[in-house]
Amino acid sequence: MSINALRNDCPDRGMAQVRKRQDLRTVRWYVLTLPTAAGGRRDRISPSRGLDVELSRRERRGETLFEYFAPSYVEVRKVGGKLVNTRRPLLFNYVFIRSSVEEIFRMKRTLPLYNFLPRISSGDATRFPYLSDSEMENLRWVARSYSNELPVYVPDSGRLLEGDRVRITSGYFAGMEAEVVIQPGGGHKDVMARILDCMWVPLFEVKPGEYELIELNTKGKHAYTHLDNDRLREGLHDALGRYHASGSVAEEDTRLAREVLRSYGSLRAETDVMRCKIYSSLLSAYKLLGEEDEFVRLLATMRGMLPAVKAPQSRALLLVTLYGCTDSSVYRQMAHDLVDPWRVESSPKKSKQTLIRRLADYDRWLRHG
Repeated sequence: MSINALRNDCPDRGMAQVRKRQDLRTVRWYVLTLPTAAGGRRDRISPSRGLDVELSRRERRGETLFEYFAPSYVEVRKVGGKLVNTRRPLLFNYVFIRSSVEEIFRMKRTLPLYNFLPRISSGDATRFPYLSDSEMENLRWVARSYSNELPVYVPDSGRLLEGDRVRITSGYFAGMEAEVVIQPGGGHKDVMARILDCMWVPLFEVKPGEYELIELNTKGKHAYTHLDNDRLREGLHDALGRYHASGSVAEEDTRLAREVLRSYGSLRAETDVMRCKIYSSLLSAYKLLGEEDEFVRLLATMRGMLPAVKAPQSRALLLVTLYGCTDSSVYRQMAHDLVDPWRVESSPKKSKQTLIRRLADYDRWLRHG
């Protein structure tokens, strides 16, 4: 090689080395793995336990900190005859760390079990796989949809109505189907269910989690025209938009939510269609008022009744409301699967147009366009 060629090559190599050092120090979301146990069984090492210890050690010594993400889900097991919720890793042997390659190698001196994914080639260079901030945010959103799910959807027995059908899933009556014949009120404090057309039992004796809703009553006698109050329904929707934009609830929106509770909170719905309308309004009101206990109870009821709702528009109303109130990627996808085909109809009904608009609003407000 000539002297001139060497002179020209040195600056290029110097720049390449500078870029390499910068790349090693750039903070990104890298993917690390943990080993699995022999024989294909997953090890019981917690992906976050060692990282928590390392973070505490670095914080005490004033060293560089890092952020990590180890998504989890809720698993239900029976322990001593009772259902117990436990947290399990969603991606068991993967953990995401926001740090630089240099810092991660430094961390591996004390935590050697954590390993990078194999390098990948990009032109003449190689690098460890990483996610962009936007990709990581989307992954966290999807993971939240699963980690926040209630694994056992138990319809609040107080919201079961005469004519509803349930299936007993465990206990003495496991496998049997029953029809609700008496609900609380009028001197009765228990939900009475008829089994085998001859045996009546209080449903409260069937513990929560030991029955599932399989059919809603569709033969109610009353129709509540004031459930179609556009002022309240549109007001709730607009209030949720302001809440998603600011994270707070204005005084006028609080008043509106309380008016909805006064109007619908004690209303007796006798059909699946009416229940979908009432529950969608109540869930939005509870969300705005921050009434977490009521919100969670009604959320479990709506999730539990969702498989039994057959009418497409009622089902779409539940799904759009669930998405708007929980920001769940699961319910967003289910809502779009049902609502999107309506967009190509020549003249969709007003109720369909409303749901199309609301779903688009939630996508925009929650930034999932």
